[in-house]
Amino acid sequence: MVGAPRVAARGLLPAGLPGDPRPLDFAAGGGTLSCLVGPRGCGKTAWLRCLAAIDPPVAGTLSLDGCDCGGLSLDAWRRLRLRAAFLGPTTPLLSVLGALANVMLPAQYHRLGTNDAIRRKAFGLLERLGWEGPLDALPAHLSRHQRRLLALARCLILDPVILFVDEPFDMSDVDGWHPLADVFAELRRDRGLTQIVITHHLPFVHRHADRILFACPGGLLDFAGWAPLAASDDPDVRAFLKATDVSFA
Repeated sequence: MVGAPRVAARGLLPAGLPGDPRPLDFAAGGGTLSCLVGPRGCGKTAWLRCLAAIDPPVAGTLSLDGCDCGGLSLDAWRRLRLRAAFLGPTTPLLSVLGALANVMLPAQYHRLGTNDAIRRKAFGLLERLGWEGPLDALPAHLSRHQRRLLALARCLILDPVILFVDEPFDMSDVDGWHPLADVFAELRRDRGLTQIVITHHLPFVHRHADRILFACPGGLLDFAGWAPLAASDDPDVRAFLKATDVSFA
């Protein structure tokens, strides 16, 4: 790893996990994409929220972009959220604002430029994300995929250095994941954005993940990409791969 890690966890343990998991030691540098995978019910969301400093751990320490996350004041936590963005599975949009206005809102709140500059930036982000819907449409009139694109653009308009995402893909869309996957790859390459992503979309994991964190009752197992995961003799990993019935050339 070159330079200081953007995400550094030492002995980290979230609250409310099933079983008796091991604490996590983990570090992720700039421009890396780590995927958190595993069967349902093993605490992936709890791990992600803890790594993102959304929920406090029951043990261990966490640093995000050099900021010690223990005992942050409210102002310090708000400043951290500009650098470490979190996109949950149900991240809300304002129901009374149109698509473009929803994306602009965080930058307006933090006064990160003039309205015209923010509007241009928001429009550019939506273009980059492949937005094809009307810019004035209210969230209630948009598809789930479109709402997720807006929520992602809302995160990116603040220019974070770390992005935590809980399942970016619509699992019912067999082929539509490729453009969004390419966006994540571009963010890593062009912005040096550190990304930690929960997903059940294993083709994305196989193609793009630098690191794979596998959630099981024993905690998180850390693998340096797909090949070490596929070669693992851990019984939980073997059972998961067998149940998903995936193979890649």
